[in-house]
Amino acid sequence: MRPGDHKKTKPDPIPVPSVGPLTEFIDNTINGGPKGLRDAQREANRLAKKFGVEFEAKWLLETKWLKEWASGSLGTRANGLPLTNGAEQRGERDSRVRVRGAIAWRARWLCIYAMSASKIMACRTARVGHSTVDYHLTNDVDFRTQAEAAKAHAIDLLFGRAFQRCLEGDIEPIYWQGMVVGHVRRFDSRLQIEMLRALKPDLFKTPGHSVTVSAPSQNILVMDEVTRAKLIEKRRQALLAMPGPDQPPVVAQP
Repeated sequence: MRPGDHKKTKPDPIPVPSVGPLTEFIDNTINGGPKGLRDAQREANRLAKKFGVEFEAKWLLETKWLKEWASGSLGTRANGLPLTNGAEQRGERDSRVRVRGAIAWRARWLCIYAMSASKIMACRTARVGHSTVDYHLTNDVDFRTQAEAAKAHAIDLLFGRAFQRCLEGDIEPIYWQGMVVGHVRRFDSRLQIEMLRALKPDLFKTPGHSVTVSAPSQNILVMDEVTRAKLIEKRRQALLAMPGPDQPPVVAQP
């Protein structure tokens, strides 16, 4: 073999070490995305019907408001009935097709909203107008409840990711001359401290609370902005209650 004929061979990839069940669960949820939520919903509905278990769907519910809209009992400008949702209601016709379409985009919108907690991102991905979503949220109480449950799911997912990073850390690759030669597990100390302050406030104090710190020469009062504003307001009232040069004293109201 001539010197110039050899080919560079890539080294065998080093497997990423396992980090734990929390990481696996969170990664599977994030990788599944909105489609994964809808697939899990359909599977749960199928199993509920198979085993006779009562299961309330979160993303594919046909609400009472949609049923009234499809049946024509919901007051609209098109059917001439008294307006159910006030004078600002749009003149949309009663149609079961429109209701089925609303259920479809609602399911997509709720799944995306549950993964991002962003209405703008959910509207863009579900390809539905912001005004349409706001109209349904304003007039349909059940849909508003579903949106709140979706946002709570996104918050729980964020909390789970933060908790997972605190307990299991992050696996970061180690590079040498452009090649991965190993991995290292790193923990975010700042994140761990904030989680401890949030979950155990009785033991781990939050900076900004009213705390008196003893110093060699004096005591220093550390307080948050809310307490500081209250003290300033009380001081201002005390100054206003003080009599002037030629005024009688004024008693401050409790």
